Amino acid sequence: MKVILKQIAITCMVFGLLLVIVNTASSAPLTGAQGNRVQANFMSQDPDPADAGKDVELRWQVINTIPGTVDLKFRLDAQYPFLFEAGDSPDKDLGPSTGTSDTNLFYVLHYKLRIADNAMKGTYNVTLNWNTGEGWAMKEYPIYIDPKSADFVVGALLTSPEKLIADTKEAKLSVNIDNIGKGNAENVKVKLILPSGFKPTYSYSDEDSPGTIEKSSSKTTNFYVDVDENIKEGEYNAKLEITYRDENNEKNTYNTKTLDLLIPIKPAPYLIVESITTNPVNLVPGAKAEFRIKVRNTGNEKADSVSLRVFKDASQPFEFNEKSDFVGKLEKNDSGDAVLRVTVDNNAVSKKYLLDVELRGIDEKNNVVIFRRTIPITVDPAPKGLPATGSFGAVIAIIMAAGYYQRKRAK
Repeated sequence: MKVILKQIAITCMVFGLLLVIVNTASSAPLTGAQGNRVQANFMSQDPDPADAGKDVELRWQVINTIPGTVDLKFRLDAQYPFLFEAGDSPDKDLGPSTGTSDTNLFYVLHYKLRIADNAMKGTYNVTLNWNTGEGWAMKEYPIYIDPKSADFVVGALLTSPEKLIADTKEAKLSVNIDNIGKGNAENVKVKLILPSGFKPTYSYSDEDSPGTIEKSSSKTTNFYVDVDENIKEGEYNAKLEITYRDENNEKNTYNTKTLDLLIPIKPAPYLIVESITTNPVNLVPGAKAEFRIKVRNTGNEKADSVSLRVFKDASQPFEFNEKSDFVGKLEKNDSGDAVLRVTVDNNAVSKKYLLDVELRGIDEKNNVVIFRRTIPITVDPAPKGLPATGSFGAVIAIIMAAGYYQRKRAK
């Protein structure tokens, strides 16, 4: 009898232990996504890839293997660039669900989201959460976005002259704008934002309107700028501000994109007029004079075959024997003289005159460099009571001749 009672007690203990194990297993919380008793398998996104400014539909296959009936609740966490603007809600309740071991029996969970208008190309994650009343499970899923919109990069930069140097006027910058996006860009306008040391040659020469730039194609924009005379060699950061409308933009709104553009300034000779002296110092009407013009190379390359040429203005009272003179080779910071011989008109008006001269040289790559300079020349009034001539020797000769004539008559 005692043996029988002992066996019954052991049997009860084993049965009780089995009940505890079963109950514990049946109440285990949901942790993780795959491998537990509710599986959410991503089925598809439509379209794939998603497009900026458009809707995308997401579908999951939900398999419930929990014995009995449970309420299935889902919540989708989706941050930028996903928007719940397509009439859907983050929270969905599938209601009572009966578990099954047949993987061919499943629910389809559906979400519809809007992609932000300015979404960039890339892969973004959304997080699906679900709860059966026993705790939350979650899993991230990648969604790929590749907008069918325009996108730009800077292509080739061509300049005229080919070598940009200090003190270049009306330099032409031709910039290729490449559309590497998946959509056409309409009504494209480009503004060149210049760094210090550059300015537009004339009004609106820093703007261009290439019109439509189709996908996988490019167009050339042209700008005209002046380069400051004191600028140093190097690369200067300009910017291209592009405004455009995507052909697929149903809202007809305009986008703006800013691109960097490097403008190179090359090393080169830089010729200036350092000083000018005249002989005689005071120029008067009728004088024969010599202009001595000192030319200096303040650039960062030597200049070969430097010469100076004067531009004769018909309104100015100067007659040049020669309109040009050869200076020679000028190393960096060297100077040399050009000499011009001139006669001042007898009827010259007393005032300051501005002469335009051209300084020309050849750089180390055999490119011709040209600089336009202006030099001031002042004509003084003729001495009162004397003929309008710049030669006092001639005046004295006249006086001496008159005296000789008077003495001859007296004899």
